[in-house]
Amino acid sequence: MNIDPVQIIYSGLRPKVEKAVLAANELLHNEDFYDRIAKQYKFDGADVAPSKIAELMQNAGILMKVELYYALSPVKNIDGFDDPSQPNIIHMNIWKIDRPVESLCNTLIHACVHGVNARYSQYSFGHGDRTLAGKEETAPYKIGWLAQIMLSGGNTSFLRLEHDTLRPSSLITDRLAFNLVA
Repeated sequence: MNIDPVQIIYSGLRPKVEKAVLAANELLHNEDFYDRIAKQYKFDGADVAPSKIAELMQNAGILMKVELYYALSPVKNIDGFDDPSQPNIIHMNIWKIDRPVESLCNTLIHACVHGVNARYSQYSFGHGDRTLAGKEETAPYKIGWLAQIMLSGGNTSFLRLEHDTLRPSSLITDRLAFNLVA
C-alpha cells in the first residue's frame, strides 16, 4: 500500500477555491481526521468498516484535480458533478463557489471519498443513486460533513449535498451532479 494520503491540486485563480484546497489538504494530512472517520459506527451502504475507509483514504496516494466549469444555468443549485470515467477530477460549478471555505471543503472531501472508492473498487462505500433520501449517513456525505465541522470548529449546520443528473453540454450525457441544499 502507498504511504501518502489523497492530495488535491488546483491551478486556477479563484482565491476561495485555493483556500478550500489548502484547508482540505491539511485535513487529508491530519491524523485526527482519519481517527474521527475510523471511530464512526458505520456508514450506510458501505461494505467495509469506517476504519478501513480511513486507512484507504490515508494511504491512497492519489491526486484529485479541481476543475471549474460554468453550469448552463446560474440559478440551478448544482454544486458540481461526479464523472465515473474521470474519478480523480473534482468538477465544481463556478456559479456556486461563493460560499464559506468550510462548505467548499465539504464538497472537495466528498469527491475525494468517491475518488478513493473508485481506486479501490473491490469495496463499496458510495451512496448509490442520485437522490438525497437516506444518504446523509453514507461515507461521502458524512466524511464531507466531518471535514466541514472540523474546519469550522464545530459551529455549523449540516449542509446537504444532493446528486442529480447534469447536462452542461451535449458532450456530457449522464454524469452525476451534487446540489448544495441549505
